[in-house]
Amino acid sequence: MASGSPPPISATEEVESTISRLSNYRNVHGVMILSRQGGIIRTEGPAFGGDSGKLYAKTVKGMVEGVRSGIVEVDETDDLRLLRIRTKKHELIITPDDKYLLIVLQDPS
Repeated sequence: MASGSPPPISATEEVESTISRLSNYRNVHGVMILSRQGGIIRTEGPAFGGDSGKLYAKTVKGMVEGVRSGIVEVDETDDLRLLRIRTKKHELIITPDDKYLLIVLQDPS
């Protein structure tokens, strides 16, 4: 490391920075990180508090598994990268990777 350069950012600091940045958008009601097994790792915002967070975690995990399975059935070389679901009240943006699911719940207006 060259003198005067800042120390590298840890993965935890990067995750916290990303969650904070997403949570500060005006229309965002909540941010959640799930393990691939569906366990809640971290939540931010009122939308995912209490039993609501557990329900979203279970539901989103099932949706991602179903969509991913359907995509692979159609083309086994393809994979799910982003899932965006818009309802009358909310918009869910889900970004799955090998270890985690990032969920952002926002007002679609």
